[in-house]
Amino acid sequence: MKNRLTNAIFLQSLLETGGYHTPPERRPKHPGRASWWNAFRYAGTIIGIVGRSVARFLINRFGYPEWQRYAFQSIAFAERVGSEVTIEGFEKIKAYGKPVVYVMNHMSTLETMVAPALLIPFGTIAIVLKKSLDDLPFVGRASRSVGSIPVTRKNAREDLKTVLTEGCKRIADGRSVLLYPQGTRQAVFDPKRFNSLGAKLAERAGVALVPIAVRTDILQTGTLIRDFGKVDPSKPLKVSCGPIFEPALGAREMHERSLAFITETLKNWGLPIQHE
Repeated sequence: MKNRLTNAIFLQSLLETGGYHTPPERRPKHPGRASWWNAFRYAGTIIGIVGRSVARFLINRFGYPEWQRYAFQSIAFAERVGSEVTIEGFEKIKAYGKPVVYVMNHMSTLETMVAPALLIPFGTIAIVLKKSLDDLPFVGRASRSVGSIPVTRKNAREDLKTVLTEGCKRIADGRSVLLYPQGTRQAVFDPKRFNSLGAKLAERAGVALVPIAVRTDILQTGTLIRDFGKVDPSKPLKVSCGPIFEPALGAREMHERSLAFITETLKNWGLPIQHE
């Protein structure tokens, strides 16, 4: 495909317009079908991202610019195999210019790889992640070097304490914090499983809450290995950054407004919502 997307092109669009959209010249005439071949290709992309990150960490040269650049490869991969990429709404974050708490719905592994590429250009971030990832040799040390916050997802009370304590420390250091309040991937969004931890952290730290809606079902959940399912290039990759909800609203109101934004955005994208 000619005129392949580069990180420089992507960053220019993101910083100047607050978003990015795959132009006609980079769209294939016939998008591919869901296949295991593209799944293997994406597995190679993830292995490359992790491998380069660890290698740079081991020589003391891994930081936010490297993390953003490597994470961008997930966006480039999606477009390269034929997915239409649409990112919007980040001009608000650029204008705001202060640390925030981001809350994002969790559809697949893809958004966890894409998020650093989108958020780091607007400031350093700390991501709340599973402790099992933090326990991996070298990977955990590399993630901790950029402020990640590991949680067990086995003891809700302890996780709450960890996120509130460590999250406030990261924010005091000038970083934003990203959480996935669902805790686990959901192909169909269930508002009842989107907890209020992000809003509680925002209220405790005295910063704004910003919801981000994602559609990442281009990558399906695997049967044997959940992180690696089939890749369906006919589906788009979509990310929409919502309004900035100030802490004066209180945790409950920030949470409800963020949940409403994500729910409505997913509906507008034609995705199903789990109801009682």
